Amino acid sequence: MKYKLALIFVLLFLCSSCALGDDRTMIDVLPDTKPETVSPLASIDAEPETTAAPETTAAPETTAAPETTAAPETTAAPETTAAPETTVAPETTATPQTTDAPDSNRTSKGFPITVVDGVTYIDGTLIVNKTYGLPADYPQKSLTPEALNAYWQMKQDAAAAGYTIKSISDYRSYYDQRYIYNGYVARDGQAAADRYSARAGHSEHQSGLAIDLNSTAFDFDQTPEARWIAEHCAEYGFVIRYPKGKEEITGYMYEPWHIRYVGVELAEKLYLGNGEFMTLEEYFGISSVYAD
Repeated sequence: MKYKLALIFVLLFLCSSCALGDDRTMIDVLPDTKPETVSPLASIDAEPETTAAPETTAAPETTAAPETTAAPETTAAPETTAAPETTVAPETTATPQTTDAPDSNRTSKGFPITVVDGVTYIDGTLIVNKTYGLPADYPQKSLTPEALNAYWQMKQDAAAAGYTIKSISDYRSYYDQRYIYNGYVARDGQAAADRYSARAGHSEHQSGLAIDLNSTAFDFDQTPEARWIAEHCAEYGFVIRYPKGKEEITGYMYEPWHIRYVGVELAEKLYLGNGEFMTLEEYFGISSVYAD
């Protein structure tokens, strides 16, 4: 019985020793397996690869790329900033053809004067007076179509209003005018003749644009026809060419019968109202004086 109890004791002791040995073995193995359970430490050690990657934070290609920040082609391109062709182009800033060309002569009021084959045009209007003449071979041989058509329209409208208008003198050649003028000089002297008759080459009648109406008597302006003409002729493109009180300007005495075709647009600019007109000399800023 004692031996049985001793044997049991021995067996119990051996069992407890085995149990303790298993526990020690587990403790020895624990450090080897612990890193696997706290694996986040491995990611912290390797964080510089993510947070301080040189490719991202200090990539020289992005922050100091010479091609982008100091590209000479963009900031100092001489072709763009100092192109002499654009800034000092002589064709644009100082075109001599416009400012100094002989054909660009202008009147005192700035209207252009053009001379073609001896004929003077001011702002496109043919001018004939004591300063500007026509050559002996000027080709016009009758009233111009524009002047003739305007005259007939005015004549018809005047008749409808109860007035009779007729031409007593219109186109005259250079030689016709020379004959008429010389006759007046022989009768009244040159100084007197120059007040009411034009020298050859200086008569508006030679241009085919002038008409003498009804009567050359100085009291014609007292007639109803003369008043109607003065008040309405501008509507057809005519003006009273030598108005009263303008002899020092036109070079001719008052002629209420002498009308000149200039076109409706200009005629209406020259018409002052109430039968009064501005002269071509006043409007354009030109003279009417013989050279000798």
